[in-house]
Amino acid sequence: MRALLLPLHLTFVGLWLGCVLTEALFERALLGHGRDKELILSALHRRVDLFIEIPAFVLVLATGGLLLAGAPTSALLHAKVGVALLAVAANVYCVYLVFKRHRLALQGDWQGFEKADHLQHKIGAVVLLGILGALGLGLALFSGAVSG
Repeated sequence: MRALLLPLHLTFVGLWLGCVLTEALFERALLGHGRDKELILSALHRRVDLFIEIPAFVLVLATGGLLLAGAPTSALLHAKVGVALLAVAANVYCVYLVFKRHRLALQGDWQGFEKADHLQHKIGAVVLLGILGALGLGLALFSGAVSG
């Protein structure tokens, strides 16, 4: 069972990362192209968060926790876990902002929408950097374990 954890973990990380990048693309394609497009965008992003992104980062967190249980501790591992937890925490907040932005769009509160949108994109950047940082640190850990 343990032998399957790392491939599963990496699959879920890939799904999470792919989801974040895909969302960035449809944000870029629809944002600023009229309120009707922004309403579609907010609904689409909410739906993707609900059915893909949240399950993906929860599965990353679960498989990561299981992998952590048997891992030898090191400063690099602690850094990886810290960066990964930052990415998850930022994503939880980002999901809150995505849901809030959608609610504001439905209410026609476009000033509130723009504020939530601006913050959502800043926090989304933290999510992306956190995922990439944790992935890079994980690869460094793995390459050290393979060569060592």
